[in-house]
Amino acid sequence: MKYLLHIYIATLLLAFISCGSNKRKIKLNNDSWQKFKTIRLDQVLLNANNINEIHQQFIKYPQLYQNFYANMIRAGKKEDVLVSRLPISVKSNFKSFVNDSIIRIFLLEVQKEFPDFENYKIEIAKGLNRCENIFEYRYPKMKIGTFFSLFNADVHEFDSIIWIGLDMYLGANNKLTKLLPNESLPQYIKDKMDKKYIVSDVLFGHLMTHHFQYLGDDLLSKAISYGKIAYLMELILPDEQKENKFRYSKKELDWCQKNEKYIWQYIIDHELLYEKNPKKISYFFNPGPFTKNFGQDSPSNIGIWLGSRIIEDFAKNSELNIQDILKEKNIQKLLSSYDPK
Repeated sequence: MKYLLHIYIATLLLAFISCGSNKRKIKLNNDSWQKFKTIRLDQVLLNANNINEIHQQFIKYPQLYQNFYANMIRAGKKEDVLVSRLPISVKSNFKSFVNDSIIRIFLLEVQKEFPDFENYKIEIAKGLNRCENIFEYRYPKMKIGTFFSLFNADVHEFDSIIWIGLDMYLGANNKLTKLLPNESLPQYIKDKMDKKYIVSDVLFGHLMTHHFQYLGDDLLSKAISYGKIAYLMELILPDEQKENKFRYSKKELDWCQKNEKYIWQYIIDHELLYEKNPKKISYFFNPGPFTKNFGQDSPSNIGIWLGSRIIEDFAKNSELNIQDILKEKNIQKLLSSYDPK
């Protein structure tokens, strides 16, 4: 009888643990993610027969087209391109860019590194689908776009479509990346030009654009605001490597985990927790080769990682559902469960 009782209790415990671990798991809702399409404007630049053909493809996406022409390749003014037929002067500028031998080399290298974008599209679409299920809305266009940005843009939303500048993911060891001068593209940026970050970059950018919750200007409030985005990243990208979600290497994530108590103690000792002066706290959130005052082995964006840990502990010790965790704005309550490891 005792044996049967033990089995019964063990079964209940397993059921309880399973229920607790899955209550915030986001399932894919229907097969809408399978209907996403990819727009390869980088291939249009490389393979089009003439400038008119490029123009007819790009003008379908006016916001991207204007930013590409005026801000990325700096060929002219935004208003030059939103016309049915390009003026001769604009066509000449465009032709000079597309036919430039160096540009052609870069375009060919992008195609070599990304001959197919299907696997990235699938993972991005699944992430957006989970995001839709959390916030009960639908991503409008069911399209993911890729383009060539002349090393000026990685992920941006234009025309209600997420666009990815594939040249920004050629890889730190790519022979062309190495040729780019550090004055125009610092080494710490080159070091993170890795295709393994594409999926995380897309979803992080989408969440920051549409679901970032401002909680205050002090370090703690900013960290928790970012921490909620990092918490969402865990939910919508369950199969993605954790370090990728912070644009970290495995070594950088290990550094944060090993030094968590030290990071927290430093903030307390220097009375930075409720500090609002941007000059004193911005280095916790800014990109860079490392985080100032924490040594060159530290990664950047330590404040975002710290915020993720605070929300992680709060969620672990709470029975609230996802929506209620996201709605909670009481900073002290969110901090109450935090236990620096």
